[in-house]
This record gives sequence, C-alpha cells and structure tokens, in this order.
Amino acid sequence: MCGRIVRKSSALQVAEAFEASVATDDIALSFNVSPTSRIYAVIDESHTRSIVSLSWGLVPRWASDASRAASMINARVETVSEKPSFRDLVASNRCVLPVDGYFEWKEQLRHDAKKPMKQPYYFSVHPESNFSHQGVLGIAGLWTSWKDPNQPNGHVLNTAVALTTQANEMVGEIHHRMPVLLDQQGVDSWLDVGNQSPLSYLQVVPNDALVVCAVSTKVNNSRNNGSELIEPITLMQEQSIDELKLF
Repeated sequence: MCGRIVRKSSALQVAEAFEASVATDDIALSFNVSPTSRIYAVIDESHTRSIVSLSWGLVPRWASDASRAASMINARVETVSEKPSFRDLVASNRCVLPVDGYFEWKEQLRHDAKKPMKQPYYFSVHPESNFSHQGVLGIAGLWTSWKDPNQPNGHVLNTAVALTTQANEMVGEIHHRMPVLLDQQGVDSWLDVGNQSPLSYLQVVPNDALVVCAVSTKVNNSRNNGSELIEPITLMQEQSIDELKLF
C-alpha cells in the first residue's frame, strides 16, 4: 500500500491548493503513476512552500546504488523513526505528496473465474472533507537527495517515500493499510520545521474522508493509462463490497 497513484492536477493547481510557489516544470498527467516515476511534492524551506518534483521511491543518501528505490515507496509510520533509511529524515526532511487518488487491490472471487483475482479499487477524497485540498489529497512523506558514489560529478537524485498507517474501518474493507493523510492543520504541522514531534500530531482519518469505487483491472498493467482507469464499474452481486471476503 499504496502502489499506484493518480495525478490529474497540474503543478499550478497543486500550488494553489497548498498555498505554494511552483519550483518545477509540469509533469504529464497520469492515471497510473508507478514506483520510481516523478511525482509532485510540497516542501518548506525557510518558511516558504514550494512545489518540486521527486522520484517516488526513497534512495537513502548512504546507499551504494539506487536499486532498492521501487521497494521503498512506502514507510510504516509506526516504525519510521526507528528505521535507518528514514529516522534522520523525520526531523528536517518532511514533505507532503499531493495526489488526486490512489489504487488498492483486494483478492476476491470473480463470478467468471474459478480462482481468486486481485480486484482494483480507486480511492479519492470526499469533496466536503477537511482532508480535501481543492480536491487533492495530501500524504505525509519524507524526502532526501542521493548522489551516485561511483560518479562524483553525477546527477543528484531527489527521492521521496509516502507514510502509511493502519487503515480506518472503511479502507479496511479493502486493505489493512492506508496513506497518512493530512488536513490543512496537519499540512501546516507536518511542514513546520520547528515542530520536532511531528508524528504525534498525525490524525486518524474518518471513514467519510474518502470515497471508493471498483475499477477496471486494466490498471493492473502499469503501461495502461487514461481516465477510464478511474471510472467506476459495477460488480456482480457476489462481488459487492458487503460480501467481499479475503482468500
């Protein structure tokens, strides 16, 4: 969790939603953003918020190579302050990752299959929720810079990881983890460099903060892209969310 995200909003739209300036070029819209892709991030430097672009999948600054980036897209908030890859970043390298939504999968039996399959679901923010930033979600994240030790004059790679937490009741119907989501007060607290206990201010996300719908399995292939990937589909009765069972 979460392994794919949606980016419908431009850098300017994200900047307006989070009261920040744009310090990056636009990234192409994508309805199926996969690990190691470029994503937007909100950072605060000298009390000035900026929208930058980072690579999704953290590469610790002490890493010998970037091979583990795809496996470090998420970090558990319960242990982030203990893990060597993340603990030094909590104090000063916090960011907010703005996304329009994310996908999660649940293993279930299809009416047309004999074996369980992974049914994708799309989560987005409820427009009237306090966690809506003009329709955009804000995920608590950490970021860092990495330079290939084998290429002293090489390019600096800026990377990020999203924090996850125990799912609330609604999300838990699909998956046991969910992103650490921030409302406006949460964004202010998380980006405040003077806040030395940021983890203690994180809130439990209420069930009505998000909306969810089943979507096409086309999203399972990262090469597929397009708005049809987030269009709701109707499941057969035996697939309804009230009757779903884990296998």
